[in-house]
Amino acid sequence: MFPRNLRFFLKLIVVLAWSSMVAWVINTHRPTFTGDGRLLVNSPLMEPGYGGDSNSAVKRNWKSSNVANLANRKRKNEFGPKGNNAGNYRQSFSDIIQEFGISLFKDTDPSRFFINVNKSHATPVSREVPATRSAECASVLYDNATLPVASIVIPLHNEPWSTFERLINSILKNSPPPLIHEIIIIDDLSNLEHLGAPLDKYVAQFDFMQIHRAHERLGSMKTRFVGTSIATGEVVVFLDSHTEVNIGWLEPLLYEIDKDRRTIIQPSIDLVDPETFQYRRYFANDMRGHFQWSMAYSFVPLTPKQKAEVAAKPTKAFNTPAIVGCAFAVNRKYFLDIGGLDTGMRIWGGEDVELSIRVWLCGGSMKISPCSHVAHIFKSGHPFKMDYSDLIHNNRRTAEMWLGDYKRYFYYFSSALAQSAEPSEKFDEMDKIKQKFKCKGFDWLLQNVYPELEVPPEGSEHFGHLRNLGSGYCFGPSENRVLGDNPIIVIGDCFAYYKVRNFALLGNGQLKMDGKCIEVDRDYLIVTPCITGSGRWDMKQKLLVYADDDGSSKCVGQVVKTINLVETAVAMTLSCTDYELKYVEWEIGTKLSKMEESWAKA
Repeated sequence: MFPRNLRFFLKLIVVLAWSSMVAWVINTHRPTFTGDGRLLVNSPLMEPGYGGDSNSAVKRNWKSSNVANLANRKRKNEFGPKGNNAGNYRQSFSDIIQEFGISLFKDTDPSRFFINVNKSHATPVSREVPATRSAECASVLYDNATLPVASIVIPLHNEPWSTFERLINSILKNSPPPLIHEIIIIDDLSNLEHLGAPLDKYVAQFDFMQIHRAHERLGSMKTRFVGTSIATGEVVVFLDSHTEVNIGWLEPLLYEIDKDRRTIIQPSIDLVDPETFQYRRYFANDMRGHFQWSMAYSFVPLTPKQKAEVAAKPTKAFNTPAIVGCAFAVNRKYFLDIGGLDTGMRIWGGEDVELSIRVWLCGGSMKISPCSHVAHIFKSGHPFKMDYSDLIHNNRRTAEMWLGDYKRYFYYFSSALAQSAEPSEKFDEMDKIKQKFKCKGFDWLLQNVYPELEVPPEGSEHFGHLRNLGSGYCFGPSENRVLGDNPIIVIGDCFAYYKVRNFALLGNGQLKMDGKCIEVDRDYLIVTPCITGSGRWDMKQKLLVYADDDGSSKCVGQVVKTINLVETAVAMTLSCTDYELKYVEWEIGTKLSKMEESWAKA
């Protein structure tokens, strides 16, 4: 046995050593920025080689309150307040705001926030919402003890107090406490009074919540990267500050990542109406994300094959070409290893498409869980000052990094807005990732993940859906109405993405669809094999004009006809001087740039 004084001295050394190690972890865990504005992460928890040169001059670019080393935090079965508050009481965010003498209705200008702020404030911040997951999903039981724990990262910039508090309350209400390792709020230079000292006091009530504040505007990519560098949970879950999680939202995400750490998983996105704040499911059909050649993201219905798969296995996550950035989960170490979000991008936009392409090409997968539901407020505008040149820059950067020879199509669809990459623009970090992960070419993605992204025929001047501007409907080939063996062109739903098809108007006068030509038979537009010497098509302003071999011209209109005893709106040619203007104006997707000019710039 050691003498008592010696035992005390040894214990003191152990305590001091442990304190020093904790302080070192916290300090080295802080993200900094190089002199040229690039994010530099110097953390022992991150894989080496990411974030820049460790010898570069750096500057501290953020401050934090309630910073805690949560690496050894035990799983708890409830979200109690920090400390020994009497009666287990925790103040609401709205109460704290008023305690500081700030009016809850101080900042409610809808033209600033692009939502009905007063309605949001009048809507309970802790509320029951419709359970939008299926009965099959509700019946799934997860072994929470075996699931990885999550660090939830919430970027925040000038958010109304009610939408933010509603998010926090929904997390606390609908998440198993043992699975929440920490909640990290990254305040991106907010200047609203309620997001200052009142938010600090609100956060200080939770032992698992932290707030970090930027000293300059970072944007969505860098704020999330900062949050990732601070996080210590096995999984990082990103949530926009105006989302709201539903019951059972977290477990399906963690389950998919636990099966394969290379999976990035998005919940099914529900909607909160920006005017009424009603919570509802987004359309009746399950959706997936896709992107166009312009790199613009949108939701589309599942392919017929995927619909059948979901119907057969309604709880199974399904592949998606792209995810939306408002809510997704990823294994933290894998995320850092594959480069995280591209911090070479500017303030907002395009990061979700770039990440999706990169992960698919480099051996990972992007999925959507039908059992996890998170609602998002899709605002009518951007409440922060935004230069759309940033979005153009970001989309161009994605095309230049990942599309290879296919980047020409990005410029065909975007050249009116996007110039080719600046000579000074570097992609060194992504080049390293390509080598490390032996990433595939973009043609692999077109063949194996996203064959629906159709390559326009050479010589196309217009490409996309054929839409009547008067009715707003798109047109495509009929499945059961034909002339001879040739389907006729009939009205369809523009949102029936896999039915209406893309049309291509070529410089040589051909109008094509799926490799076939659109011709005229008894004034009906029909789909037929291409025959040389047939008529010529042209777009004259908003008129789709067909010139026959004899030199006569007709315009295409939307006309109601009775076919097989059923009235149907069809596309037909008629006299250009005898029509109702409303139904003869058309558009064919996007007017493309001159191919040779765009490709020369690219």
